[in-house]
Amino acid sequence: MKEIEPSVEERQRVMNFSNKLMKIIKDYANDKNIEINCRLVGSMAKKTSLMDKADIDIFITFPLTYSEEKLKEYGLELGQYCIEQVNGKKEIRYASHPYVTGIIDDFEVDFVPCYNIKDASELKSAVDRTILHTDYVQEHLTDEEANQVLLLKKFMTSVNTYGANAKVNGFSGYLCELLILKYQSFENVIETAANKWHNRYKIDLEDYGTSNNYKDPLIVIDPVDKNRNVAAALSMQKFSEFIIACRNFIKNPSKDFFKDRKIIVNKDELINEFKKRGTKCYVLSFNVPELPDDVIYPQITKTMNSFISVSEMYDFNIIESNYYIDSDNKAHIILEYEVDKLSNVKIHNGPLVKYNENGFNFKEKYPQAYIKNNKWIAISERKYKSVQEMVENIVKEENRSILKLGKNIKDEITQNYELNPVEIIINNENINDLENIFMHIHPDYKLGRNS
Repeated sequence: MKEIEPSVEERQRVMNFSNKLMKIIKDYANDKNIEINCRLVGSMAKKTSLMDKADIDIFITFPLTYSEEKLKEYGLELGQYCIEQVNGKKEIRYASHPYVTGIIDDFEVDFVPCYNIKDASELKSAVDRTILHTDYVQEHLTDEEANQVLLLKKFMTSVNTYGANAKVNGFSGYLCELLILKYQSFENVIETAANKWHNRYKIDLEDYGTSNNYKDPLIVIDPVDKNRNVAAALSMQKFSEFIIACRNFIKNPSKDFFKDRKIIVNKDELINEFKKRGTKCYVLSFNVPELPDDVIYPQITKTMNSFISVSEMYDFNIIESNYYIDSDNKAHIILEYEVDKLSNVKIHNGPLVKYNENGFNFKEKYPQAYIKNNKWIAISERKYKSVQEMVENIVKEENRSILKLGKNIKDEITQNYELNPVEIIINNENINDLENIFMHIHPDYKLGRNS
């Protein structure tokens, strides 16, 4: 536990620092006659933060009598004032409503305005639940169970399934805490997930009986809100990866499952691995605006899926796909094709001869159609014979309506995209970013099969 748990001194330093910030806010609010309170929430408040992950979440709570406009206005004012008083760097971000993030003494501190609600019936925005979550975990989680949460979080981090943000679509910290409350120990979570979890697996700690309302891979009813699935952000991919990682751990309970696995990539070896596959892999690259992960990653996912659909519509079959954003804030969509060049013509299978009217319609559409055995056949020239030709045309502004592109990146794709064979990207990419391409070839590497 010493390797993953903050020391007593470190935790106390964070608590003292948080109390200092909250006092600054409350004193300023009192001077301005703004009725608020402050709460430290999140993993630090619940004793479930990993070592070196001590981000600070301070919620500024307002009475329900305050309008949303006043809550936003005062929330931003108080957060920014506090950051200025301690010479931090500030940034306004957006969730269900604006909040302020500050970099202060090497800490990242979020100042989030919310309503001081007593239960979910008073809910006005999603962030209002956070204090209820903190209260519930503080009331129910023992110190030993908090240690078990740390083990579970570290395991999930190592196998790349931790994080409910759009970049990962994995398990949230609160979900980890609820899993330990359900199963009491890390080992029990691993054992149950490996042997019993399946699609639409249900957990309802308070027996609300609302789990049938959801169709997600994992359904964990929020103990403080019967109408919410805590695991809603968890994708089927990460759900399945976690199950496999649990099975691998049971088979080989190595300490490597609790280490950050740094991948050392040899460029020549990576290029050779692609050559052995015999596929044609291209990387579509473009700059992305500086937006929150939960905004930009879904847009890139949508864009990638659209390129896959259009490619397959034109008979360019995708073997595998992926994407990442590199350290220069450039997005790279990896599209691995079975082949990147097709014949000049393609065949269209028409109706059976016995269907009179359908046959005439087919012949009208394809005048060169002919009979083969008992059905109509037509051969026509393909619109696109190569992947590069297809991409070059479909991204043009006058043609891109065929694609479903993220709204904040569509112009960048149209005007400044690059399409390169993966070998060029590998040779030119920063060595620290090559892990993303390595994981395209070895998607199960972090799940422990090589531990």
